[in-house]
Amino acid sequence: MIDPRRLKKWLIVAAVAYLIFPRDLVPDFIGRGLGYIEDVILISLATYYYRVYQRRYVAHTASSERQQRRDEEASTTGSEKSFDPYEVLGIARSATGEDIQAAYRARMREYHPDKVAHLGEELQKLAHDKAVEIQQAYRKLVG
Repeated sequence: MIDPRRLKKWLIVAAVAYLIFPRDLVPDFIGRGLGYIEDVILISLATYYYRVYQRRYVAHTASSERQQRRDEEASTTGSEKSFDPYEVLGIARSATGEDIQAAYRARMREYHPDKVAHLGEELQKLAHDKAVEIQQAYRKLVG
């Protein structure tokens, strides 16, 4: 996508050229300012197009940044192949749904951030990261 600032410059150049250029759809010398009405309409359409384009550009940029953040988070937590939800929850691969839920609850009791709120910031962050990992493992196994 074109940067909106660059588009704005080109639209301004085109508008000025259109105003100066002697040939218009409706000549400027006809009637009392009738030719200028068409100029105003075309410049208004260019302004409208620019604003719509700018909104789309911002939305596109924001979605690209969100996707980039998701990719960075996925790369920092490790690859999906090395993430073993059974290992995170400390259960066997043959565990039933009840076993998975019981292991999830037991692990969350150990690492829930509220349980370590009285400890230092480093331990709180570590517990938070571990709790997030446990939740991801549980979600992957359950549904």
